[in-house]
Amino acid sequence: MRTLAIAVVSVALAACAAGGVKVTDDQLTSLKAGETTKAQVLAMLGAPTMQMRLADGTSIVVYSYYEAKVRPATFIPVVGAFAGGSDSSTNTATLRFDAADRLIDTTSSSSAMGSGMGAAAGQIQPATVDQPRK
Repeated sequence: MRTLAIAVVSVALAACAAGGVKVTDDQLTSLKAGETTKAQVLAMLGAPTMQMRLADGTSIVVYSYYEAKVRPATFIPVVGAFAGGSDSSTNTATLRFDAADRLIDTTSSSSAMGSGMGAAAGQIQPATVDQPRK
């Protein structure tokens, strides 16, 4: 029984992967253009995934996050070949700062994708969630 429990936990841990920094819409709306500084953003959200300094002195900070999960049916012998697959999602938040490191604006995007094997590999389904644009 203990061996079975260890095997189940091992499969569950191997079935998920995530990385980056996830920034929520609530966090973005708490930032005020013209007031919030780059230092405050870094203190609040942590180290960004990417930073760029542009020729005009402005800068861009990007926070990216991804998550991937393997569907449980994938691990069932025989059934996995027909009903298995995975689901993944990404979130990106982009923040622009002026030459004085004050926030100009923010944008965000998200995506969700699924992939299947065998019978689960049907047609692509349209996205069900619209991402508001700021």
